[in-house]
Amino acid sequence: MTNRTFLAIALSLTLGPALWAQQTPKADPPAAAPAATKPDPDVRAAVQAAMLARTGGIIQSPVTGPALLFLNTQTQTPEKTLRATADTIARVLRLHVEVATRESADPIAEAAKALAGTTTAAVVIIANLPGQPSLLIAPEARWALVNCAPLGDKGVSNELRDERVQKEIWRAFGYLMGAANSNFETCVLKSVVTPADLDALKGKSLSLEPFNKIMTHAQKLGMKPVKVTSYRRAIEEGWAPAPTNDVQKAIWNEVKQKAEKQGEAKAAE
Repeated sequence: MTNRTFLAIALSLTLGPALWAQQTPKADPPAAAPAATKPDPDVRAAVQAAMLARTGGIIQSPVTGPALLFLNTQTQTPEKTLRATADTIARVLRLHVEVATRESADPIAEAAKALAGTTTAAVVIIANLPGQPSLLIAPEARWALVNCAPLGDKGVSNELRDERVQKEIWRAFGYLMGAANSNFETCVLKSVVTPADLDALKGKSLSLEPFNKIMTHAQKLGMKPVKVTSYRRAIEEGWAPAPTNDVQKAIWNEVKQKAEKQGEAKAAE
């Protein structure tokens, strides 16, 4: 559908009723429409059962490749603030994300230890370092640091401090993973000089705009998104786990038998 067609449809839906009302004589109001009936639970259950029988349900592939590590080395901001962002990233981008809390007088050195192995692709550090900026980015070193100290000065409530920290965690993640400033008003990837600039941001997380850049960078770091698909498709692709119920067993046997017949037919050619 072209932009022009879409615009024409939108205008017709918006202006059509008003124009029709101007051209049509007034009539008696129509009788009240009957109340909408609720979906039949039995019908819904039957549809769900048919879908399950056809697909075997939705499954997730095993986690492989190095992880994005959120390393918490402070106690000022609750860990749940950090985990909320980490869980969202793992769910939306389907990346391998881990969270660890470790006491350390040198958070950057702690991050370097994690990055020395092969299981960590990049690290977002959450620390409390008085006298340092609230955000430090070192993409070549594969770490970014969120400093809670300047975000919770005197007179700042815990709620406001946590909101600032969460925004900075999103910003740290975005900049570390290859995203630049965004043009979208609801994105936290904006120019920030003071904590007040953080407070003025309309968004509290990333917009969709930088996701492609982030995924490209993640692949460069060796990260592999988790696959989410049907059990049937996973069997066809060769990575499905063994069946755990009768429905999955039936699909497993069906797909395997089909593959065997196709193999025999190809061998006979």
